Amino acid sequence: MKNRLIKLVMAVTVLWGMAYDFAHAEEIWVQDITVDKLQELYKACKYDGEKGYLMLPSYRYPAIFLRNFPLDYGKLTDEKSRNALFIKITAPLALKLNEELRAERTEIEKIDRKLQQKAPLEKKDIDLLEQKAEKYDVFSRLKENERYNYLADELLVRIDRIPPSIMITAAALETNWGMSRIVKEAKSLYKMLVWNTDEGLKPLGETEDDSYRIKMYSDIYASMKDFALKINSHPAFAALRNLRQERKKRTNNMSGILLAPYMYGNSNLQNYAGMFDYTLAYYELLVIDKSKLDYEAIDDKILKNFEKYVTKM
Repeated sequence: MKNRLIKLVMAVTVLWGMAYDFAHAEEIWVQDITVDKLQELYKACKYDGEKGYLMLPSYRYPAIFLRNFPLDYGKLTDEKSRNALFIKITAPLALKLNEELRAERTEIEKIDRKLQQKAPLEKKDIDLLEQKAEKYDVFSRLKENERYNYLADELLVRIDRIPPSIMITAAALETNWGMSRIVKEAKSLYKMLVWNTDEGLKPLGETEDDSYRIKMYSDIYASMKDFALKINSHPAFAALRNLRQERKKRTNNMSGILLAPYMYGNSNLQNYAGMFDYTLAYYELLVIDKSKLDYEAIDDKILKNFEKYVTKM
C-alpha cells in the first residue's frame, strides 16, 4: 500500500505551480500545444469521427478541453482540415458549458419547487436567488415571497442550455474559424466588447471610435461562458430565450436550427442570419446538439506522452 501511494505521488505533473494527479482526475485541459501534437493526442484518444469531427454513431466526445488554440494554428492553409479542427476544439467546450448550465438550472429548480409547495426558503436559497439575479440581470422591487417567486420564474427562463451548434457557429463566424487576431491575442471567440476603458485589445482598422476595446480572457472557455451569459441575460436575445422556454414545455430536445434565426442581434452584418444558417447546416453541427461528453475515453497511459501540454482536473 505504501509503495502504491509513493507511485501515485510520483505520477503527478505540475502546471502553473499546481499539482494534479492523473489517476484521480476527469477533465483533460490542454495548453500551448502545436497542431501536430494536438492531432496526435486526438488520434490516441480516438477523437476522429465522420468528417473528422462528428462522433457518430456514439454521440460521445472525449472530455479534452483547450485553454488556447494551438500555437501554430494560424499557419494552417487547408480550409477543410482547419475548420474541422476548429469544430473539434470548440465542441467539447460547448458540451461542457451545457453541463454547467444544466447544473446551475437544477439549483434554481430546487428552490422553485419549495416555492410552489409554499415551503420556507433557507437563507442559502435566498442568497443563491439574489446572486443569480444579479448575474443574469434580473431586477425587481418586489419584497420577500413575491420577490422570490418572481426571481425564480425569471431565472428559469434565463438559465438554460444553449445548443452547442449555436456556440460553435457563432465562434466560427466571429473569428473567421479561429484565424482572427482576437483568438491569439485575447483568447476571445466572440469579440465581446468593453467600453470607456483602456483595458482590452484595441481594435484595428474598424473605426475611428477609441471608446471601446475587445475583451480579453484567461482562456477560450472563459470567453465561451461570457458569451453564453450574454445570450442568457441580454435584452437582444429575449426572443431566443422565450422560444427556448416554449419549446421546453413541449420537448426537452432543443435544436440549434430553431434558435439560429434569433442570433441576428449578434452582428451588424447584413447577411449574418444567412451565414449562420448555412454554416450550421453545412457542417451538420446539429449532431453535436445530441452529443455528450465522455469522461472515460482517455487512457492515462496515453497522457504520459503529452504531460508537457496536458493536465487533468
